[in-house]
Formats: sequence, C-alpha cells, structure tokens
Amino acid sequence: MTTTTLRLAERWRRFVYLETVELFLDAMPRRRRRAVLAELRENIDAATADVGLAAALADLGGPRELAARYLESEPQDRPTWHIGTLAASIMFAVWLLGTVVYTFGMLDALLAQSPATATAEGSFFGVRILVEAGPEALGAQFRGIAWPAVAAMVVVFAVFSRVWRLLPSSN
Repeated sequence: MTTTTLRLAERWRRFVYLETVELFLDAMPRRRRRAVLAELRENIDAATADVGLAAALADLGGPRELAARYLESEPQDRPTWHIGTLAASIMFAVWLLGTVVYTFGMLDALLAQSPATATAEGSFFGVRILVEAGPEALGAQFRGIAWPAVAAMVVVFAVFSRVWRLLPSSN
C-alpha cells in the first residue's frame, strides 16, 4: 500500500466525513464505534492512495447511509446522546440569540426615547432584564433562570436522544 500526503482541504474533507459518520454511529457502543472509525479511516486512506479522496468517499456513499449499514448489525436499543446534545445546544443558541436581540431592542428603545440616561426592566422567558442607556452609560443586567427554556431544552434533549430506549423492554 502506498501512502499519499493529503492536502489540507482533503484532510479537512476526510475529517468532516468521519465526524459525520461518528455522529450517526452514536447508537453503537463506544469501543465498537472507535474500532469501526479506525478501520474506516484506514480504508479511506488506502482507497485515496489508489483512486483519490473524492472517488474513495463517493464509493463509500453518504455518511448517514454508511453509518446505517454499520448499524444494521447492532442492537437498536441504545440512546443517541450526541444527537440529543446537538439538538439541545442548537436550542440553547437560539434562546441566547433571542435574549441578546431582546436586550438590544430594549437598549435601542431607550436610546431613541430620550437623550438622558434612562432605565427599563423587562422579562424574556423568565429572565428579568434591567437595561440602562444614555450618553454616558450603556448596560444590561440579567437575573433569574429561564425555566421554560431549560425545560424545553431538556425535552428536546430527551426526544432527540431517544432516552426511552434506556427503559427495559417488555419482550
């Protein structure tokens, strides 16, 4: 087997491909998943030396389909923790963006209202926000916990992780 040195773009493409496959292999036990990914990396490197990276990845198919083929022989009763974490993280990022936009909106309204320093208080999903805006002051203070957002993130994590697979089966 001859080895070739991959360009940075090709190494990045291989890395993204393997990480995507690993994401979809989340239902597989960790040791088995690591072994599969190590074998897959070796196979990709060998095929890259023969036909190039683009052709090697095209022969394997999409990451989701490849992972599905590996998972056919695995028991389907494991939660998918990575996918649940990713979904909850995306939801957290959306909530955080909403909080920032709401806060900037309050600051903008205060600045447009009068040239003097003014304060306002609001609430966004349970977080109290106190803003102060004026020619010499600009700030925001946050208090409380966004319990509705936390509860929603827990539900999203549970649904996308498929935590019910931890329950004993009735078979």
